[in-house]
Amino acid sequence: MATKNLHFCAFDALRKQMLHCAQDDKKQVARTEFQRPIKAWRVRMRPWVPALAAAAIGLASAGQAGGNQSDLAYRADQPSYRIPQAATNSQLPRRLEELEPQPPLALPMAEIAPPLRKPVLNVWDRVRNGFALPELKNPLVSHWQAWYANRPQLLKAMFERSRRYVYHVVEEIDKRGMPTELVFLPMVESGYNPMALSPARAAGLWQFIPSTGKDYKLEQGLLVDARRDVIASTAAALDYLQALFERFGDRQLALAAYNWGEGSVGKAIARNKAKGLPADYKALSLPEETRNYLPKLQALKNILANPGAFNIEIEPVPNTPYFAAIASDRYIDVDVAARLAEVTLEEFLALNPSHNLNLISKSPRAQIVLPVEKLEAFISNLDNYRGEPPKRESGVKGRASSKPKTSVRRF
Repeated sequence: MATKNLHFCAFDALRKQMLHCAQDDKKQVARTEFQRPIKAWRVRMRPWVPALAAAAIGLASAGQAGGNQSDLAYRADQPSYRIPQAATNSQLPRRLEELEPQPPLALPMAEIAPPLRKPVLNVWDRVRNGFALPELKNPLVSHWQAWYANRPQLLKAMFERSRRYVYHVVEEIDKRGMPTELVFLPMVESGYNPMALSPARAAGLWQFIPSTGKDYKLEQGLLVDARRDVIASTAAALDYLQALFERFGDRQLALAAYNWGEGSVGKAIARNKAKGLPADYKALSLPEETRNYLPKLQALKNILANPGAFNIEIEPVPNTPYFAAIASDRYIDVDVAARLAEVTLEEFLALNPSHNLNLISKSPRAQIVLPVEKLEAFISNLDNYRGEPPKRESGVKGRASSKPKTSVRRF
């Protein structure tokens, strides 16, 4: 009996062990079947992990006390966080397909203010900054550099005369977007002498001949020759130079045409083209005066660019208007106007060189040009003036009005 019970116990233990092994095998199979999709899911979810982590951080932060809101706002500004504020339940995705990698938010770039430019106090610095003509390098340029450098008194006189006019000339050049080297053209043409008159009857700073002056509406009459008017002639000269540039498409050819005449330059270009030769400035056959015209301008440009190299000192010119123009409807003697403006007759005539007689006319275009600092004194003195009528008013139509009507333009 005891032996039978022993066999039964052994059989029962063996049965339980086999049953336990079978159960383990089933669990292992089930576990393997369960893990297979999990592994596949992990592979599919790997790209989405950063977005899920960011969403979890936002959800956890949303449940914190209000004292952490400033911290959230701070962290949202950091480039390592892609959500600007805590995510709410409604913002969380319900399906895995809704989870898409979010592109990094573009952080606002700090606006960098441009460096402040120092104000230009010297007109000659404005001229240097605006150089734009092609450099001309030939023996004639070297010749004229030496010629001017060996005549320092002549050079000083030209720069000294230009002090009254150069600010206005540069202003007009800048308005048109033209090269500032053109400021040297009155030096080459007239030495900045508005009363200059050539044998060919060219007059003024810019040396207009009568016919070209008429083309550009410069009045030439008994009382006034506007070719000598600093304001009117400067505008006309720059308009003419711009028209020449538009015709020839080249600044050097335009300058040659200003000196030689546009018809002459046009014929020279046509001759070169007919021969199959280049038609630029350097290739043209030019008369002696025109051949030296641009080299003179280039020489003056080189001297201004580096005066120390030529042992020359150029006095700075304030970058402010030197004169103002007043339109008046009365006749007035030149010497009386100078006295009312409290300036010397020489200074008054240098600013008002267009009047042929000792009389400022009453025409609509007539104007009185004065130093800016003398403007108020002239207007006040003119209002109170009760002197004799103009000395040369006889034979001129019109009478002096009781009070002038003035309008002021500053240059």
